[in-house]
Amino acid sequence: MDVRLIRTICPYCGTGCSLLLAAADGRVRGVHPYPRSPVNAGKLCARGLSAAEFVNAPDRLTRPMIRKNGTLETVSWEEALTYTAKRLKTYLPSEIGILSSPRVSNEDNYVMMKFARGVLKTNNIDHCERLSHTSTVQPLIESFGYPAMINNIADIAAADCIFVLGSNVFRQFPLIGRAIITAQQNGAQYICADPRKTFTGSTADLTLQFYHGSDVALLNGIMQVICTNGWEDAGFIAARTEGYPAFYDRIMQPAYDLDHVSKATGVAPEAILQAAEWISSAQACSIIYSTGVTKFGAGDDVIHTIADLQLLTGSIGKKGAGVSPLRGQNNIQGACDMGILPEYFTGYQRVDDPNVHAVFSREWKFSDGIAGPTRGLDSTEMMDRLQKNTGEIKAMYVLGENPVLSSSDLTQSLGAFAHLDFVVVQDIFQNETAEFADVVFPAVCFAERDGTQTNTERRVQRLQKAQEGIGEAKQDWEILTLLAEKMGYAEQFPWRSYGEIFAEIVQMTPIYAGMTYDEVGRPEGMQWPITKAGSEQLYAEKFATANGKARFIPAEWTRTCENTTPEFPFLFSMGRCIFHWDTGKMTRSSTQTANWIEIHPKDAQELGISGGDRVEIETKDETFSGTVRITDEILEKTVFMPSHYVDAQSRDLIQNTSLDAAARMQPVRIRKII
Repeated sequence: MDVRLIRTICPYCGTGCSLLLAAADGRVRGVHPYPRSPVNAGKLCARGLSAAEFVNAPDRLTRPMIRKNGTLETVSWEEALTYTAKRLKTYLPSEIGILSSPRVSNEDNYVMMKFARGVLKTNNIDHCERLSHTSTVQPLIESFGYPAMINNIADIAAADCIFVLGSNVFRQFPLIGRAIITAQQNGAQYICADPRKTFTGSTADLTLQFYHGSDVALLNGIMQVICTNGWEDAGFIAARTEGYPAFYDRIMQPAYDLDHVSKATGVAPEAILQAAEWISSAQACSIIYSTGVTKFGAGDDVIHTIADLQLLTGSIGKKGAGVSPLRGQNNIQGACDMGILPEYFTGYQRVDDPNVHAVFSREWKFSDGIAGPTRGLDSTEMMDRLQKNTGEIKAMYVLGENPVLSSSDLTQSLGAFAHLDFVVVQDIFQNETAEFADVVFPAVCFAERDGTQTNTERRVQRLQKAQEGIGEAKQDWEILTLLAEKMGYAEQFPWRSYGEIFAEIVQMTPIYAGMTYDEVGRPEGMQWPITKAGSEQLYAEKFATANGKARFIPAEWTRTCENTTPEFPFLFSMGRCIFHWDTGKMTRSSTQTANWIEIHPKDAQELGISGGDRVEIETKDETFSGTVRITDEILEKTVFMPSHYVDAQSRDLIQNTSLDAAARMQPVRIRKII
């Protein structure tokens, strides 16, 4: 028996843990930890340990399919590619939408971005970042310059104050949670702010359990305490920031004094005061946030306020200090870096910048030009137009995404895809979106590809193939290259390896300058940007803005939760659990758990509900069901449910879309199913 251990990267969260895939006779059989990684040091969570279990699942896609007479039928690659090329040529650039994926490599995403803007001539390109981290990119660019984690994961352990907001780190990112525990062991003060009593908050020195949607009020209240007591870092503010006077005027409003903020958030005044004192007195404070902030309305305001708090106290650009957005999926940072966004080329170079546009047009060498220098439609805008059946979007190419299930509004997405004239799905499983497909291309999974991906701390690391693709499945970039050739653009897609594509990425992406495919293959990978001072901490000397200064951008708090009523007396929220990820398509191949709904003990008693009962959750528009778990981890009059389940119509109720900046958590009522 031929047995090999192949080092690669976990396919789930954005931590980017290294692992070893055990392959016997050419097939992946299991997972082993890899001890040399600086990210996870040989440790893996439950998801990582089960990462191999879906690789050879019997329901993997293995052959191309075309819908004929209403039924998907297997065909040859030649027929599928020829048919797809012919159909795509019939649409105007503005009529085509592209959804790519954080589940694939940087190289796959770069090729899709080039295919969209060069072959199809469209800037209508996006990915699920729009739903999970739509608030991270623009606010961090506006405040600091780069839309990324300022320090690195190991650096969190060097903080002397840690403030976690809207992230159940110990469940969602367990290996990052280790750094928090290490910091505590080193004497750090740990603050956890969340509407739920999460496992992450169980070890906190101070817990701030606030009302849903009151994040900005809480942060503004903390900052008013700091300013009132003269605890701000005046030297840092004067030397390295701009916009402080307007920020100060906003923060010092009566609405953000201790009494008003306590009433708005439900957090005791003395707890707010304590948090402000610890944060301002720390030599290095690290603020950590995730989708509990970014998936909801007003996420932009919360992130601007987080940035303001770190600028106010000077906790940026030094070891242990910074802002840490924890990216949800394995390559969300990389997908954003690669320009899978309607307004950016690679490296956050704006599409509507004439100079940038001219560079890409010149270097790519499309004789008939590329997509124009105007922002395209994002995924929520595309779905909105499709749901309204405006006729503006007629075709969609979906790579590695399942938008029918992962969309912010399931009802909208089902209606949207029904209005499409032509749908291409490129994936590893026959998912819910593929039910609408006219063409299905079978692609490889993480264990069957090389390439690179970029984790939440800007670390570019190598994937390594452990087995060949299942059946006739091909590399994602290879499928796109073959399709580009069919459409007359072979010259612009000349690559024959991941390494060749990565070389072009480096050429076109300033933040990746200095990297080589061989060097990112080292156990530690490489963090962008490469500078003489190192890449571990950003902004040690200046910010990545035009004048090198950070910007205070004050935010006003407005209530984003609808008021409950006697008819609908509960507020509803969602989140992740440790055993599943995203829509659960991969993890349910290894872990089977049923959906559940969490209810506070007092509420359960009043409703006559016991643990294990089946209940129905109802809004004015939606009804769904689940099994009850009774827990005091949530506030009274709130309801919580994991977001990984196919039957979770609840997703419609609370997730943010760019079309609704004040996305609301709807009130619900609960009924026991007899």
